[in-house]
Amino acid sequence: MHKKEIHNTQQAKSRRNFLKKTAYAAPTLLALGALTKPTEVKAGFGNPPSDPNANAW
Repeated sequence: MHKKEIHNTQQAKSRRNFLKKTAYAAPTLLALGALTKPTEVKAGFGNPPSDPNANAW
């Protein structure tokens, strides 16, 4: 192998390792972010609460 070929294969391995790490890290970080603020995550689901003063008359 030539020096340039060795450098290219090392660079390709480095890129693959980086992509593997980010592929595993991204979902983990998203899950941890959702666990830290569960009320904000749940806030978008369901109907809004009814107004308790609406039937006060």
